[in-house]
Amino acid sequence: AVPEDRRVKTEDIDSVMAKGNVVVLDVRDPKEIDELGGYEGAINIPLPQLEKRLGELPKEKTILTA
Repeated sequence: AVPEDRRVKTEDIDSVMAKGNVVVLDVRDPKEIDELGGYEGAINIPLPQLEKRLGELPKEKTILTA
């Protein structure tokens, strides 16, 4: 689990996104994204694959998960 001081609170998401140093990580299955829609510019790594694919995520950006 992410320590509480490293989490972005819901009320702070807009200000964090406005800074531009953010990437959205969508951990849903691609089928779910096709059915329900996704987030423009998001990186999709399904949750079961996440541990193996962590190297694909930018280390210099704040990562928000969806």
